[in-house]
Amino acid sequence: MRNKLAILACALLWLLLSALISLAFLSRAVLSAEQEFDLLGSRLSEQLTQKLQVNATILDSYATFAMLDRQPATEQEQVFVRQIAERYPQLVSLERIQRVSQPMLTAWQQDMQSAWGQDFRLHDRDGRGQAGKPALPERNQYYPLISILPLSPTVRGLLGTDIAEDTRLQAVLQEALRFGRTAMSGPFALKEGYHGIMLLQPLNASPVLLHGQLPTQLVALILRADYLRPADTSLPSGLSLTIRQRGQAASGQAYVDLVGQAYGWLCTLGFPRLQLERQLGNESQPLTLQLDWQLGWFLLSGFERGVIVCQSLLLLLLLGIGLRFYRGLLSRQRRRENHLFYLANHDRLTGLANRNLFYDRLQHATSRLNRNGKRLAVLFLDMDRFKPVNDSYGHATGDKVLQLIAARILAVMRSEDTVARLGGDEFVLLMEDVESNREADRVVERLKHAIQQPYEVDGHSIRLGVSIGIAYYPEDGMLIEELLAVADRMMYDDKVPAITRH
Repeated sequence: MRNKLAILACALLWLLLSALISLAFLSRAVLSAEQEFDLLGSRLSEQLTQKLQVNATILDSYATFAMLDRQPATEQEQVFVRQIAERYPQLVSLERIQRVSQPMLTAWQQDMQSAWGQDFRLHDRDGRGQAGKPALPERNQYYPLISILPLSPTVRGLLGTDIAEDTRLQAVLQEALRFGRTAMSGPFALKEGYHGIMLLQPLNASPVLLHGQLPTQLVALILRADYLRPADTSLPSGLSLTIRQRGQAASGQAYVDLVGQAYGWLCTLGFPRLQLERQLGNESQPLTLQLDWQLGWFLLSGFERGVIVCQSLLLLLLLGIGLRFYRGLLSRQRRRENHLFYLANHDRLTGLANRNLFYDRLQHATSRLNRNGKRLAVLFLDMDRFKPVNDSYGHATGDKVLQLIAARILAVMRSEDTVARLGGDEFVLLMEDVESNREADRVVERLKHAIQQPYEVDGHSIRLGVSIGIAYYPEDGMLIEELLAVADRMMYDDKVPAITRH
């Protein structure tokens, strides 16, 4: 039992120490991850802020140029746009939008056809960014594209598109007209196959702000949406990044949505989840940066995991050595206790049970027989002519003879019977489950025959006799003392004839 408890204690201690070692490494890894997370948030915020400033600079430069050169798509403007596009690869196009009132629509369209060809017309744009139907509902104001640079056959059909009819751009147009400042659209699909963002700015916003007048022209910057993605910053494993318009619902389309690698619950069980949300930009480019990082075992490097495993195995080895040492101590203690128990309950000369052990076994036997109703027999043996052996040949020879007597008695008796030496040349035997007196008598005959055979000891041939008395339980007594007294008396009754014959 103590061995099992020791093994269980060692196993629990090993698990506890291994968990503490792992916890120490994990705590350091989590602390390092939190610091890295904060630094990453700062770097991404700074990166994104710089990109927004670049956007504002490009649009302000184009707006200034457009105010100086009222005619769209001039050679100077094309050179200007080409230089910007070479410097800023995120740029898709720079566009001009003109406000056209209903009364001026016919004259305006004739002017545009003179500049762009007879196929120029006012039209809307469908959901895929393609030119739509030419017939538009009558309104007081129209906001068509009058210039797209760089101009290519792919986008030329978009000239004349009324952005007020484009559901994706209506909100940004209304914001720019209402507040007289730059407004930013949500992400929308471009003809080139990726998503873009529009920055729309009214020209000469002073009348808009001071007198509530609508601007006559607006300029637009179309950027690739993936331009807002992190540039040179490598994201940690499992980290998710989202960039969306400030105030936009989580279900809305984000400018950037990078989903980190998903790990199972077992890999992340007990680890914290780091979250960060920062408001960036200004009223013209209001963005929200969101970072989400579910930490897990992947924070530990292969080297750290190897160190944890090695330390755990070393602990297991040390505990195994300690357990083996403890089991050795326990085994020695048990052997010592068994030896002391043996000495206390056995005869040192013959190895037979002594008086204490015999009484204990007889007590248990009588208790058991009281429950099942069977009988037992107690045999009392006393050696005849043993004293002359000690006197003639010495006590050493007498001791050897006693050992041989004990061996012969054990050879005759059953394994379940108890053989004890009370002292000197007196032996007592306990036979359990005796069916009849005849069975005990046969045992007595075999014992006498075996004991009375000559003993060859130290060159001497020694003959002994034996007197045996029998007492039966429960006929001859219910108590141990009664049984022994009856057996002793019967032994003396058996000894008298032997003395007479001698």
